[in-house]
Amino acid sequence: MPDVLAFVRSDRDTDWVAGFLVKLHQREPIHVHLLSVRSPFNGHVRMFFDEPRIRAFHKEDAESELAPVRGALGAAGVPCDSHMAVGYAAEEIVRFAQNHHCDRIIVGPPKGSGVSELVLGSLTRQIEHMMRLARTTCEVL
Repeated sequence: MPDVLAFVRSDRDTDWVAGFLVKLHQREPIHVHLLSVRSPFNGHVRMFFDEPRIRAFHKEDAESELAPVRGALGAAGVPCDSHMAVGYAAEEIVRFAQNHHCDRIIVGPPKGSGVSELVLGSLTRQIEHMMRLARTTCEVL
């Protein structure tokens, strides 16, 4: 059964991601890894909160982000696991996909034409570039 990594972020279309994964599972059985990537807190935040509290913040945010997609997949009978990483999205997605030998990465539709996407490229393109540099083959959708 192929492993599929689905990047979940609340500012993206989570209904689209869930629907896409359900349709994919209907065509061929898949196992889904849902991944929420939390941005690291800077030094100013860390001055006021200890490491266990910061981990709790990240975990709470990730859980609320993953819950709708996990619920939709569960209702459709799609097997999935939830994961959280702290770091920069493209790097963490690539690292996770490599470590878990994922066959596909689902990022979802582009969120818009922001300045960062114009300068750095879309998240999908960043992931594809990093995968090529690592000489790893994985379909990115």
